Amino acid sequence: MATQFDMLCDVLPGHNSWKFKVRVLRMWAISSFMKPNELNSMEMVLIDEKGGKIHALIRKELVYLFQNKLKEGEVYKLSNFDVVPVVGFYRTTLHPYKLIFRSNTKVQNFASSDIPILGFSFTDLAEVASYSVNYDYLIGNFDLKNLTNFVIFID
Repeated sequence: MATQFDMLCDVLPGHNSWKFKVRVLRMWAISSFMKPNELNSMEMVLIDEKGGKIHALIRKELVYLFQNKLKEGEVYKLSNFDVVPVVGFYRTTLHPYKLIFRSNTKVQNFASSDIPILGFSFTDLAEVASYSVNYDYLIGNFDLKNLTNFVIFID
């Protein structure tokens, strides 16, 4: 019998028994502000087969449990999270909530090719040109030193 997975677009607080099949789209370590050599948390963006994305966080005290179990680009079956509202000025996804790993969060490798590898979200050019919406979302990472054919149009 096939396992039924929840979709990231359905995530809401008050329910902790979520079961997802997701790819780790991006993963990064956050250093302590006052002690840059000390790890403060591990953070990631997860994507499901419908292209839904959500931010996930592993707190400092649990990093040792998960840092060697997760790899950017790989697909996993994940379950048992806390769900909290996203706060802060900059966000990594449009999702209003984020997942917080708990000590009993389960991480299992999962062979699947039906989850997008890149997770692009395109915005209509007219919306970009209108400047009518102010998004405070991170858009990715790139190396400005090696960027070629980059043109900025100023109206």
